[in-house]
Amino acid sequence: MERLHTEGTRFINDRGQQVILQGINVLARERTNNHFYAEEPAKAMAFFRHMGFNLIRFGIFWDGAEPEPGRIDMDYLARVKEYIREAEKNQIYVMVDMHQDLFAQKYIDGAPDWACLDEGLPHPENCRVWYEAYLSSEAIIRAADNFWANKPAADGVGLLDHYEKMWEVIADILKDCHNVIGLEPMNEPFMGSLARNAFGQAQMQLMKKNPAFSIQDPSKATPEEIGEFMGIVAGHFLEFDRTTLMDFYRRMARAISKTSDLAIITGGNIYCSTDLPTGIERLEGISQIYAPHGYDSVVDTDNYAAFSQENVERLYQHKREAQERLNLPTIAAEWGAFPSKDFTNLLIRHMNGIVEKNLWGSAYCEYHPGMDQDPHFSSLRRAYPMAVAGDLQAYHYDEEQQLFTMSYEAETGETVIFLPFGVGKVTVDGETEYQTEERGENSLLRVRARRQGHISITVREA
Repeated sequence: MERLHTEGTRFINDRGQQVILQGINVLARERTNNHFYAEEPAKAMAFFRHMGFNLIRFGIFWDGAEPEPGRIDMDYLARVKEYIREAEKNQIYVMVDMHQDLFAQKYIDGAPDWACLDEGLPHPENCRVWYEAYLSSEAIIRAADNFWANKPAADGVGLLDHYEKMWEVIADILKDCHNVIGLEPMNEPFMGSLARNAFGQAQMQLMKKNPAFSIQDPSKATPEEIGEFMGIVAGHFLEFDRTTLMDFYRRMARAISKTSDLAIITGGNIYCSTDLPTGIERLEGISQIYAPHGYDSVVDTDNYAAFSQENVERLYQHKREAQERLNLPTIAAEWGAFPSKDFTNLLIRHMNGIVEKNLWGSAYCEYHPGMDQDPHFSSLRRAYPMAVAGDLQAYHYDEEQQLFTMSYEAETGETVIFLPFGVGKVTVDGETEYQTEERGENSLLRVRARRQGHISITVREA
């Protein structure tokens, strides 16, 4: 596969085409089968190709990579590389994500037991939603604090030092995988006690003005009070991003760049998955990708009747503002986590529209074996421009009308569009020459503009 390079806010391949990335997260969290699904990778890849995906955000785990202090599990990393090679055979790019949820495998996934220095503190077993433990678990908070403080493990080596060395090895192993677009040092970093302190300080400041104020009951607070509360919290989290988290990213960038030229993928802290801003900055001396996450507040609950498309649009507008500040290519790297329901495809199509509007890459969260038999996720299979000979200006796929529109500043070369309908059913309007290539129930449309400059094309299912 051709390597991807970053150029401003775009991904560019070796032929100079602008590449749009569309795909899914693969996160085998359990230690069972050593963080791999039991199914053969080829089965998942066949589904991904059917869906038109050219991207996987592939989760790897500290628990798998370094099961004992200082011992890198080369067999585990060899399996990781095999999976990435299988993706390459299927023309799929890969983001390599060091995943964690609740910091450690002990609680959900992430750090190995030896690196979870929770000092035996209590962990709640009765959270209504799993992520509430970030603020209620003394054990997780202490483990995170000890990680950022680089507290020594049992072998006397600091946790951050272990983590850095591990990434140095991973980068060296994956440096010749042409389909790896970048390495993500940690999924949704959690800041530890700073989080609970920030919420507590904000609560106290609001109670000085209104003793009855409680963020636990926002229905009784005014919008102005909630805005002030979140502004106080955001200030603390921005400071964490600009200091502790950026220092961490610089440390990981040094480790990665020792042996490879792979990009580093940055997204912001755990709470940046909500409407809170990120304080991450540009890194020097290494390519960088911005990969924000975004979820409505009902995610992982049974309250999808209250799902707010307006909230999703607002929070992704803030991600757009961060992209403009950073001037980086962007992938909406985690979104969705939808239950399999009759409304699921409606929510997917809404998010597809946000991704289209911003010309971003996209990775739905997440794949599970058996998903290929579930029609509630069919809208993930959408028409989009995989590679553009020129500068993409806009595109849109109307699934109900089976209509794809696109405009771009054309240059010499070929533009490739994925279509979720077969050959022989395509008509194209625009100043172009084209041919179709069958891909089972799908097709690839290969377009060459008859002239350079602005081109608009329309593709219909005949």
